Amino acid sequence: MTTAATTPMARTQSVFRVVVRLRVHPGKGQEFETIWRQIAETIARNPANLGQWLSRSADEECVYYITSDWVSEKRFREFEHSPEHAENRRRMAHCKAESSMTAMTVFCHVPPRPQSERVRVMLHLFEPPGDPGAVESGYHQISRKLAGRAGLRGNELLRSMDDPRRYTVLSDWASREDYIAWRDAPEHLAITAPLRPYWASDRDSTFGVYEVVAAY
Repeated sequence: MTTAATTPMARTQSVFRVVVRLRVHPGKGQEFETIWRQIAETIARNPANLGQWLSRSADEECVYYITSDWVSEKRFREFEHSPEHAENRRRMAHCKAESSMTAMTVFCHVPPRPQSERVRVMLHLFEPPGDPGAVESGYHQISRKLAGRAGLRGNELLRSMDDPRRYTVLSDWASREDYIAWRDAPEHLAITAPLRPYWASDRDSTFGVYEVVAAY
C-alpha cells in the first residue's frame, strides 16, 4: 500500500485553482474567445494570478473550460468580489448560456521526467573460422530476450563487407538513462553471455556509446 509519505509525487506550494465550465450561445464562440483573451490580459497583471487557460470541449458543442491558478484562496476571493471581476462577468454575459465553478487546492505535482537525446551503442565482434554461425545464433538468442525492453527502440546485426568474420551490433536507445539502466541491470551479464566470447579484443574499443546529434 502506498502512503502519502511514499507516493512518488513532488509536493508543491499550495496553489488555488479555479475551473469554470461555461456553455456559450450557438454562434457566440468566436466572440467569447476574443473577449476572454482581452480579459485574461488584464487578469495576468494581478500579482496573485499564476496563469490562465481557455479550453474548448472536444465532446460538447459550445462548451468551454476556463482554468486559473492563484497564490491562495484568500487572494482569489478578493479578486472574485472586486469591481474588476464584476465588469468581466458583464462583458461575457451576452455570450454565456450557463456556467458553473469548481474551486480546488493543488497539493501535488509530478513534473515530466527529463529525457536526454537518443543514443546508439555499437558492439564489435569477431567470429573465428572454426565457429561459423555462432555470432548470428548468439545475436538472435539475446534479441529475443530483449524484446520489449524499456527504452530499446531496436537493434541490428551488421556484417563487414570487407571481412565476413567481423560483425557489429548496433542498438538504438531512447535515452542515455534507458541504456544505463540496461547496462547496470542484474540480468545484463547473463543475457549477453552468448556473444561475450566473440568480442573483438583486437580493436582499440570493443564497444562505444554515441549520442545522436544530427540526422536526415
